[in-house]
Amino acid sequence: MLHRPLLLVAEDDPDDQVLIQDMLAIACPQEFEALFVWDGVELIDYLRKQEESQTRMPALVLLDLNMPRKDGRAALREMKSDPALADIPVVVLTTSNSPTDIEYCEQYGVARYCRKPSSITELREILGGLCTDYLN
Repeated sequence: MLHRPLLLVAEDDPDDQVLIQDMLAIACPQEFEALFVWDGVELIDYLRKQEESQTRMPALVLLDLNMPRKDGRAALREMKSDPALADIPVVVLTTSNSPTDIEYCEQYGVARYCRKPSSITELREILGGLCTDYLN
């Protein structure tokens, strides 16, 4: 049985979660499943459970950097340091435009680093591009 691609979104802001989900529905015509987790702890826990049970891994992780408990930087480092998780593409979607954050994410091999845009149109364009590139 073929599964739809899985997009795993690590985002702690409930308003941003709703906005991302709404824009995905508009921007992505292909069928996929989106799953939201609240922070880096839930992200890593989910990935470890999938790894242990040898079930479907995400086609893409969309990662916010600024989250409670375990932030996106720590989660990214943990993912990319684990051979079983290192090949999962990660796109950072964050409010940070800090050169330090950008360099850190590049060092850990993110596929893209995107600032959260100020307009819904820009967000729709970003998400549409990610769907085309990773969820086909």
